[in-house]
Amino acid sequence: MGNKRRKVRAGISLLELMVVLVMMGFLTYALTYAFTGSIDVQRRQAQRQSEQNPTARIERRITRLLTEVILSEDTADTMTYFVAATEGDGALGADRLTFTSTALGLPLTTQQSTDDFETQHEARGPQGGVAEISLSTSAVGDAGSKVGLFERLQVPADGDVTQGGTESLLESSVTSIGFEFYDGTQWVTVWDTTEEGGTRRLPAAVRVSYTLATDTANQTHSFVVPLPTSDVDADNPANATSTGGTA
Repeated sequence: MGNKRRKVRAGISLLELMVVLVMMGFLTYALTYAFTGSIDVQRRQAQRQSEQNPTARIERRITRLLTEVILSEDTADTMTYFVAATEGDGALGADRLTFTSTALGLPLTTQQSTDDFETQHEARGPQGGVAEISLSTSAVGDAGSKVGLFERLQVPADGDVTQGGTESLLESSVTSIGFEFYDGTQWVTVWDTTEEGGTRRLPAAVRVSYTLATDTANQTHSFVVPLPTSDVDADNPANATSTGGTA
């Protein structure tokens, strides 16, 4: 009996085991919450810093738009296009770029809106299909006293590259912008898929150059965006005579 009692006293009761498991569960939860919380704080800080940096904000937005470019190879198609125009001195390249893209997703605010379908449709236009996007420092409509880089969005695209949709100020600090296009052999400053006899191909990449009013030295910022839907490369260049002059 004495040995049996000692064996019972040396064991662990079910209640003690449950207490240990509960404590381990709380500890695991606390460590996991602290870990994920620190990651979320770092992510929010990085996002806040990028939002305060105009160069990061501009380049992130333009890169996203250009990587979603869509262009039909059908020469009879007038609803998809990629058109660059020079309206100013063209020092940095074409200063207006208009192209079609897969329709962008709706902002999260639409999910929280209490407006009915008709009201949201009137405010945001029809969704789906192909969107028309235009980037330039020259507003198509009346911008009032606003200056900077404007983004015009029309959903769906209507085949008119000069107007339509809604226009918003993407970044007020941009003083000038230019677009250049790699045709497989060189950078060119003109690209127009709507020209009669022109090529129905996208450039391999777009080089974007811009200046900011906040740069006292008037520094020119540049970045390159490869177009994933383009079939242009060094072995299969686009027709330079159809796309325009060189840079």
